[in-house]
Amino acid sequence: MKRIFLFLVCSLAFGVSGYAQQGLAGEKGVSSIGVIGGYGVGNKSFTLGADYRFNVLDKIRIAPSVFYSVSGDSEANILYANADVHYLVRVTPDVTLYPLAGVGVSIWDWKDEDINTGIEAVDEFIDEVIGDYIEEPNKTRVGLNIGFGVEKRITKDFIIGAEFRYNLTAERAYDQAMFLARGAYYF
Repeated sequence: MKRIFLFLVCSLAFGVSGYAQQGLAGEKGVSSIGVIGGYGVGNKSFTLGADYRFNVLDKIRIAPSVFYSVSGDSEANILYANADVHYLVRVTPDVTLYPLAGVGVSIWDWKDEDINTGIEAVDEFIDEVIGDYIEEPNKTRVGLNIGFGVEKRITKDFIIGAEFRYNLTAERAYDQAMFLARGAYYF
């Protein structure tokens, strides 16, 4: 049910962005470097990271980023590396909305020994059945990122923004929704 809801919200964001184009001047070739903080919903964790954004075209931006989620209830620290594309919708010269899509890699580092033992037991069972034994308690997952965001230019060189993103992986237990805030230097 959550995936269907998320799909509908993101579809709505893409649809609205296509309708809301007002022909405002773009900023091809402009970049920003930002600091990101937020909350990971799935593992109830604080997330901190950095990103770089580059406007390839007036309405298309690439946005590589790295986040680190500090353990919450799940007892796992998570490192995310993402490569996203934003479709920019300029609402006013200072406010931009954007849907995002991209790929991400998440590395889950379980720190509780009981959890590690449980993962090792599962891996041993998989080894017996499939023959793919991994001794490490870390789990690396590749997934897709979808979401949307908004940003506002505060001064000529500084912008702030908010973003919702969902990292969708093949194993549902490793999916992660995040609410993020960003402050960036624009150049």
